Amino acid sequence: MPTIRQEPRQMHSECDHRIKPTRPGGWGIGIFLGVSRQRVRRAVLMLHLTLGLAVGALLALTALTGSLLVFYVDIDRVLTPELVVPAGHGEALPLDRVVQALREAHPTRSGGWRLEIPHGPDHPIMARYMKPQETAGKSFAPLMVAVSPYSGEVLSSRFWGRTAMTWVYDLHYLLLAGDSGRTVLTLGGIGSLLVLASGVYLWWPAAGKWGRALRPRLRSGFVRQVFDIHVLAGVYGLVVLLPLIVTGVVMEQPEWVKPVVERLSPVTAAPAIAPAQGGTAVGADAALAAALARFPQAEPRWVEVPGQGGGAYHIRLFQAGEPGWRFPKTSVWVNGGDGTILDLRDPTRWTAGDAFFGWQHPLHNGECFGLCCRILVAVAGLLPALLLATGVVRWRQKKATRPARAGR
Repeated sequence: MPTIRQEPRQMHSECDHRIKPTRPGGWGIGIFLGVSRQRVRRAVLMLHLTLGLAVGALLALTALTGSLLVFYVDIDRVLTPELVVPAGHGEALPLDRVVQALREAHPTRSGGWRLEIPHGPDHPIMARYMKPQETAGKSFAPLMVAVSPYSGEVLSSRFWGRTAMTWVYDLHYLLLAGDSGRTVLTLGGIGSLLVLASGVYLWWPAAGKWGRALRPRLRSGFVRQVFDIHVLAGVYGLVVLLPLIVTGVVMEQPEWVKPVVERLSPVTAAPAIAPAQGGTAVGADAALAAALARFPQAEPRWVEVPGQGGGAYHIRLFQAGEPGWRFPKTSVWVNGGDGTILDLRDPTRWTAGDAFFGWQHPLHNGECFGLCCRILVAVAGLLPALLLATGVVRWRQKKATRPARAGR
């Protein structure tokens, strides 16, 4: 993260405990009573160096995997040709036929299926069976089945975590270590925020020098160029890295953040849907039609079909203006017995607390502002590796010159 050239040393008496003046326009240090500016800078520099080396590799790993995950659906389709459906097959099948095809292909799985509506004419319907027996020991490892929306043919069946991109997802989100990995990533995210804050403090320019400090330039000489690259990557990358790290921490540990948010604004709880009673008389197409009747301008994204024992459909729709388009927050729960609406959630009526949590994932993967923002987030994921590399080189350079400075 950003550092700054060491200023010439000034002589200080051991008994001089007066508050030292700050540079005009610079950050004040009045809160550090009795501590000179030079000592504060030395302490912040040591904090920046120590934390940077401690969490730098972790931040670089999660950022690089995050860059891949911004486009993980597209990459998965490249790695799995079965997920590309030739277009031009006529009308898509009703969802009820798709559900029937899934149950015929997996007759022993009596639970519900979660169907993702295709993103385009050459995309399959991606179905997830959330709790397969084969991965019962994992918190999230559904069976993923791709179905042709035109013929109902099962194109592929894969378990989460056993494909390249879902493995990268688990590495990014859990370090492949479950709840322990989540805790490590949370602490690493907090440490990364301290690295950012200390780097900004060390870089903060004096009044009247902002233009020069923000001007992108590489001076001559390897040592200066390493320093300039480190500073520029940290300063310009801060705009993107800061929200990415904050949203990552919030999504890792929402229960830590929720009590704080609720002090400022209420957060709408998930609906309490009564347990299933009897079978399912209403089909998936009828349930989707009931949901669209409440939100006629919305686009369907997910249809969660209850198990054969009965229950409620959970329909997720996308309304214009929502921050997330793949996992939107417009939700309708439809009774599988009689087709009545049990409950719904409308983002146009969000509280401030609802909006805070609703924006976390779209901000984290960049989908909130379209393709350009996703590309920006993907490129920003390369910056922590660059900061780590230049920071290590800078540390070795200073370490090599330390004996000479001590001799002088």
